[in-house]
Amino acid sequence: MKNKLFFESYDNKNEGINIFCFPYAGGGSLVFREWKNRFGEEFSIYGAHYPGHEDRIMEKPLWDIEELVDKIHYEMKNRDFDKKPFILFGHSLGSRVAYELSLRFEEENNKWLKGLIVSAGRSPDKKEKNPIYDLPEREFFEKLSRYNKTPREIFENKDLWELFEPVLRADFTMAETYEDKKYRKIHVPILALKGTLDYEMTREDIEGWASYTTNDFYYKEITGEHLFIDTNAKEVIMEIKKYIKKECFEGIYA
Repeated sequence: MKNKLFFESYDNKNEGINIFCFPYAGGGSLVFREWKNRFGEEFSIYGAHYPGHEDRIMEKPLWDIEELVDKIHYEMKNRDFDKKPFILFGHSLGSRVAYELSLRFEEENNKWLKGLIVSAGRSPDKKEKNPIYDLPEREFFEKLSRYNKTPREIFENKDLWELFEPVLRADFTMAETYEDKKYRKIHVPILALKGTLDYEMTREDIEGWASYTTNDFYYKEITGEHLFIDTNAKEVIMEIKKYIKKECFEGIYA
């Protein structure tokens, strides 16, 4: 049963805030495993755990973001995760997932959603300009190398590549074909993060999120490239804490 769940809890027991974290394409819950030790007792960290990723590698990956979000939403409600204060954090592909999920909760007038943090993700109306999801095998792998996350050994090992390629294709398909022109606004404050050396997107791409909230919008730059949550988690967590303290949960801090 465990490997069917979308969220892993990293054992932070608290009466405060849940933070649900959604990874970049190709990433999984392990991206956020060390966060539990850096946030402190006021928070519980939940890393999204998708089919086809990590110890769910034998499951078929999901290719449709609507289906993915629907399943996550169902689990959060079924496990009563939506009945205490929470925020949603998403990096790159995860920013789309977190935004779509926030819409589901706001449509239900959920009072416990307190904030949305979008990291290294273009605003919903901006589609990927240089997609790689449908490139031939070798070119697809070579383009992946710009993210510095897929070892060449995986591509050169036929059995491994056959295992990992569908997962990577599925994630990049969701990330790069996503586009929302409805400008559906949410009513919680948004914090948008961009890497100082992330040349995959512009500041304008990120600041477009300001049009998607009726509440406050904040833009911060984090030292690093596109995957700065891996290389500079300390600064990311610092900005998340500042955002929460300022906008969402002032009463929890003595």
